[in-house]
Amino acid sequence: MQPHVLLINTYYPQFLESLYTQCAGLADKLFDDQHQYISEQAFGAGDAYARGLRSAGCRVQEIICNADVMQLQWATEHNVSFTSSNIHDIRRQIVAAQISHAQPDVLFVFEWCPLGDAFLSEMRQEVGLVAGQIASPIPANRTFKSYDVMFSSWPPIVDFFRQEGIQSEFAMLAFDERVLHGITKQAPAYDVTFVGGFAPSHPDRMGWLEGLLQEVDVDIFGYGADVTAENSSIRSHHHGEVWGWGMYEVLQRSRITLNRHARNDVRGHVSHEFANNMRLFEATGVGTCLLTEMRSNLTTMFEPDVEVVTYTSQQECLEKIRYYLDHPVQRAGIALAGQVRTLREHTYTLRMAELTERLTHHLSLSGRGYAV
Repeated sequence: MQPHVLLINTYYPQFLESLYTQCAGLADKLFDDQHQYISEQAFGAGDAYARGLRSAGCRVQEIICNADVMQLQWATEHNVSFTSSNIHDIRRQIVAAQISHAQPDVLFVFEWCPLGDAFLSEMRQEVGLVAGQIASPIPANRTFKSYDVMFSSWPPIVDFFRQEGIQSEFAMLAFDERVLHGITKQAPAYDVTFVGGFAPSHPDRMGWLEGLLQEVDVDIFGYGADVTAENSSIRSHHHGEVWGWGMYEVLQRSRITLNRHARNDVRGHVSHEFANNMRLFEATGVGTCLLTEMRSNLTTMFEPDVEVVTYTSQQECLEKIRYYLDHPVQRAGIALAGQVRTLREHTYTLRMAELTERLTHHLSLSGRGYAV
């Protein structure tokens, strides 16, 4: 029998705020209705983990711990009372009640999670296994010592946890193939796009884009444009935030979409060696020609300049933009090859079958009452 998994997710506050603002009446709906609506927006991995784990035979439930309106509705429906008015304490009390109600074998937490080490330490005794996933900078105030195993798509993070004495495994990101059933194939509306944010983990992204914009037009979508200089060319090319289906539509309607990786600081050590973000799979998955940085591990995912286009400098990026805009047949061939590779090897259906096996293995080793 496969394990019962409770997923604890954290969504971008900007996405949740825009969703509740745009969808009148969502806040008044029951918990299950709110959860279903949010899951259907294709934000991040959406419910791809839950769906993939269910396909592998697991029983699965999911919590979005910072979707406060929805979480408070769950608390109301289950008569949960609070001992504090602090929002972080309220979040923890609701999640604790949800864990007690679900009684899962596995607590699987997507970090960056606001619940914290002390809370997870308390919950550890309630479940057979506490597993986590992170591929973003490691917060300085966290130990992660309450986890039985940590998964990451960023190899330096895997190494870091192992050095800290925490079991850790490499787990790649993926594409939710159901997206192709939710978007309509449309004619390109943009020559070149960049879809992504501007945050402390993207220190060179603004200068890189500003340099490109001196030579070519790039339509820019995403969060954080307000942190750019008031006279930055990014602002005049920026079209606002796009999330979920809107993001996929922009990618699918781009002749070329650009990728620039974040800077992941692992406790003072920054590596620029590895390709690792969702855009690799989102763009190729919808059949767009992706122009991305060449990194040492990229060849384990895609064949450079056959399935994705690569660059090693801003000048090479610029040259390849111009070349592939002028050669639509070659561009289309690369886009198709990239999509075929992603749908063959990089889907959540495949990844979750692998994750189920790993979770079952670690459960059997945890010594907290689960037998395979």
